[in-house]
Amino acid sequence: MTKNYTVLIIDDKKENLKYLNEILKDENYEIKASIDAKFAIESSKNNPPHLILLDIKMPELDGFEVCKIIKKEENLKDIPIIFISALDDIDSKVKAFSQGGVDYITKPFEPKEIKARVRNQLEIYKSKITIASLLEQQDLFVKKIMHEMNTPVSIISLNTELIEQKYGLSKEIESIRASSKTLSSIYGDLSYKVKKESREYKITKINLLKFISSRIQFFDELANTKDIHINLEYSDELEVFINSYEFERLIDNTISNAIKYSKESSEIDVFFGVEENKTIISIEDFGIGIEDTELIFEEYYQKSNKKLGLGLGLNIVKEICDKYEIVIDIKSEKNRGTKFTFDIEPITKKSI
Repeated sequence: MTKNYTVLIIDDKKENLKYLNEILKDENYEIKASIDAKFAIESSKNNPPHLILLDIKMPELDGFEVCKIIKKEENLKDIPIIFISALDDIDSKVKAFSQGGVDYITKPFEPKEIKARVRNQLEIYKSKITIASLLEQQDLFVKKIMHEMNTPVSIISLNTELIEQKYGLSKEIESIRASSKTLSSIYGDLSYKVKKESREYKITKINLLKFISSRIQFFDELANTKDIHINLEYSDELEVFINSYEFERLIDNTISNAIKYSKESSEIDVFFGVEENKTIISIEDFGIGIEDTELIFEEYYQKSNKKLGLGLGLNIVKEICDKYEIVIDIKSEKNRGTKFTFDIEPITKKSI
């Protein structure tokens, strides 16, 4: 019969190895046992087990040191480690968990308890592996979507310009442009999510008036489809120090969110400058409001699944703000609108 999981037991006492093996032998596990911690670590590098039962009090290397070594090995660091020990004090247990242990079993061993805890941790481990695999597949799927989206969006934009040159501007052309820019914004969010770990984000000096004006202009067609006017006011000429791509995602996603949830024939107020002794950027709409301002930053959250988008925009805004220590304040009232205020003091004082 094929064994489902490999369980490694590390204990300097042979009688404990034998006893634990007896307890687990009927569980369809392949049991590996060693009284030599160093040998067990080296052999695990080539044949990683699914779970490790690790004694604490051992000569040469104690269990805490063994755990520390295992957690530094790339192909071993995610293996669940259950500490087994005669030590029953709270300090030992706290240290075991702080070193990366997932559970702690005290001697003398209760067979049913051992079986249940091992089975539970193996199920959790199996779930983590499954989730990791699904996330990897999702990443590949998103990359394929991005590849498939890029060319059609570019063709739509190019041909829209050619049609406008030939026949002049119309509501239909404006609507196509607005939809194209919505897709472009979605593409930008996907690109950020997929490439954020590998991309180099160089900080540059950005003139706020020029930058925010250009982003408002970018969303002009989208705002016009709902007869929304975007106002821009400022109290001070400001420059900020931030990566331009990340700053674009922050501003774009907040403005597009304001447009999405604004009422027809309304306004959006954008302001930057010093207000109440704070250097801020604020974006305020007069739309439907937000019922739960905590949930909106969760990945894939959408107030309504009828709205076009993936629910990534504000999650990305939060990630970028956290990275640059920008504090977000949200004030919202149902059917009266929402105001996002960003305290940008941290990025006005940085140097390149």
